Amino acid sequence: MKTKIIALASFLFLATFTSCTSFLTPAVLGNNMGYMPKAMGADSVKSLTNVSASYAGSISPSAGTDFELGMANISRSHTFKKSNISYGMYGYIGKASGGDNDNSTENLKNYLPAFKKSISGVGLRLSAGLHKTSANGNTDFRYINFENAVSFEGGDYTKFRQEVYNSHIPDYVAVSNKKVLWTTGLSTEVIWRVRDNHDFRHAFRFFIGGTPNFANSFRSGIKTNDIIRGKNSMGWVFNYFLYIKRFSLSFEMADNVNYAQKISLGYSFQ
Repeated sequence: MKTKIIALASFLFLATFTSCTSFLTPAVLGNNMGYMPKAMGADSVKSLTNVSASYAGSISPSAGTDFELGMANISRSHTFKKSNISYGMYGYIGKASGGDNDNSTENLKNYLPAFKKSISGVGLRLSAGLHKTSANGNTDFRYINFENAVSFEGGDYTKFRQEVYNSHIPDYVAVSNKKVLWTTGLSTEVIWRVRDNHDFRHAFRFFIGGTPNFANSFRSGIKTNDIIRGKNSMGWVFNYFLYIKRFSLSFEMADNVNYAQKISLGYSFQ
């Protein structure tokens, strides 16, 4: 059964393509800009390490490829008077599935046969930004953050993308050969703690950015050449973060090349 993905809006790569084009994109896109928890400006402890586990689902654009991922994440953050920095790494495994069940000769001229392939990869994250703490110390406005993720993707699905890329491509197929991905952009965030219980916190974060040169990594069949020409990888990520006594829950949705959703459970310590 295909993964169900709900996106709030669509600002991203290939937002106007036809409904029958199959896109083979890197699996982690849409799930590579995860939330990295930070101490608040009024906290006595200014540095935190966070470990978390995530379940992520995504789908590439149009008649897309479905992805299911399990992710492990670790990050370290430092909060200063007016600035902050976070860095971390993640690893992921999962599966990709897609293609068409009709394997007739005529159909294979237009579409890929059905496939199911394994996914694996690792990545690095870096975020640096500026913030302002409210007078009572209960709210931090992290008004601008510069965020980056570098991912290295492997597994049978990546090999499959390379094979399709280097062979004759069906008419309604577009495939990227990218294995190393750099996604970058800016985010803004507000986080506040409950006035009578500082162990309860809520945060909302919005990121907008893209993956440079991503559109240039595609080859396509003759029916899709005009669709990918001149497009870009701009997209967005939205997070809700809940923190309760060192434990955390993060829910994320993204329209960042792939349409994606992710839920993460974590634990923070000094």
